[in-house]
Amino acid sequence: MEPLRFIKWFLNNKDGVNTSKQAVMRKNTISWLADVVKKYLVLFSLFSTLLALPIGFYFKSAIVSNKPFISNIILVLAFLTIFPSMIQLKTEGLLKSMKKVKEILISLFYVFVISPLLAFLIAPTLGDPHIGVGYVVANVVPASSASIGYVLIAGGSIELATVLAVLTLILGIPLIPILIGLYSSSVSISVPMEPIMNSLVEVLVLPLILGQLTRYILIRRKSTPYVDKTIKPHLSLATMLSMLVLIFVLVLNQAMTIVNKPMLAVLIIAYQSIIIVALLLTSTLLSKALKIPYEDHQALAMISVTKNQSVAAAIATAALGPQSALAPALIPIIQPVLTIAYLNTEDWIRKFLQS
Repeated sequence: MEPLRFIKWFLNNKDGVNTSKQAVMRKNTISWLADVVKKYLVLFSLFSTLLALPIGFYFKSAIVSNKPFISNIILVLAFLTIFPSMIQLKTEGLLKSMKKVKEILISLFYVFVISPLLAFLIAPTLGDPHIGVGYVVANVVPASSASIGYVLIAGGSIELATVLAVLTLILGIPLIPILIGLYSSSVSISVPMEPIMNSLVEVLVLPLILGQLTRYILIRRKSTPYVDKTIKPHLSLATMLSMLVLIFVLVLNQAMTIVNKPMLAVLIIAYQSIIIVALLLTSTLLSKALKIPYEDHQALAMISVTKNQSVAAAIATAALGPQSALAPALIPIIQPVLTIAYLNTEDWIRKFLQS
């Protein structure tokens, strides 16, 4: 291109060039922020908890007098946490991965039998039956939005993980109220089913429908890579930031209980650690016995063990009030720690399953 023609072209297109550069810079900034928050998510969760404790304790009177408002905030934040992950959920080609019946049945057994059973045994030891019901809720909800990300990090089967995530989500809609009802009746607590069903619609069904509709529109107007790659950092960052704010509000609301009963908070974290480790160990040994490949095992383990505490918080708050959401407020502190620790044993797990 001749110099004069180049100058003329540059002057005519400099606005477009500058806009393109700004878009790239914004994209890089969002990607960097998403990576930083993801890398230090555990520390940010701990910071959010520690920040909420003194604030919640100092403003305890205002919190007590605004319980309904706080409950609504929790539901909104739960929706905002879940909605972006529903846009990222790939349901295309789902039928191809439905052939792995053995792995699917094992995962459903872990999610809707083993995990609730362990929670049923542990919850009565927490003292306050309302907190116990909240603990059960925290262990009967489906996989978290981070679960498929954990599978990706571990080199597991994303296709199988997606099938398991969708199935546990769909089956959870009728099974979660049943499981909560079974436990609450055993401890003589009346838990109304209508608020549970309403919260399930608000924080599971509605985000799933709107998320998949948004995904379909974006793919039609843009492209599949745009949804799965270009805006993925934006969606991930939105999910993580919403989750951190949700943790802050949950702990803020539970500050008096945590300050007055610190051993109860420690007990919940310890109990959940036992459940997570037990499920991971059982999953690994069973995968070995049934000769399940490493990739499928990681999908099965991550989807079965990690729970969506945003959903748990919304259900517990809707059914019994914010006081029952102590477990969903504390579990996000320990769940990612143990999950990441397990992922760091990747080489040993791979060798163990292949031997």
